[in-house]
Amino acid sequence: MTEEPEKVQVTRVPNQPPQERRGLSLLQRMYNALFPVIGGLVLDLTDLATFGPVGIYAGFFVGAIVGWLISSIYGSSPRTRLIWAILAGVYCMVPGTAFFPIATVISAILRFNKTS
Repeated sequence: MTEEPEKVQVTRVPNQPPQERRGLSLLQRMYNALFPVIGGLVLDLTDLATFGPVGIYAGFFVGAIVGWLISSIYGSSPRTRLIWAILAGVYCMVPGTAFFPIATVISAILRFNKTS
């Protein structure tokens, strides 16, 4: 008794690197690095725009509006938006903070310490 070998059909698959090894595109890497810092940068520019007597009178309102908008872009809850709006308003109203990029530095540190 002789057995005939089975016929097997073989299809070739192109050699592709795994999905994890491909990495992120330049735009995705820039987005991941800069998006969290942009909010702090916008708030610092708002603080610079409300320099001097303008900041004492209008800094709180302008800063609160910008803080509310930035926190809504980042997807915060309404309660958290209110807290950030109040903090941003106080930050833009306080004299002496216009030339120090405190909000940008804080957002960069928070992004650096983020684990995921």
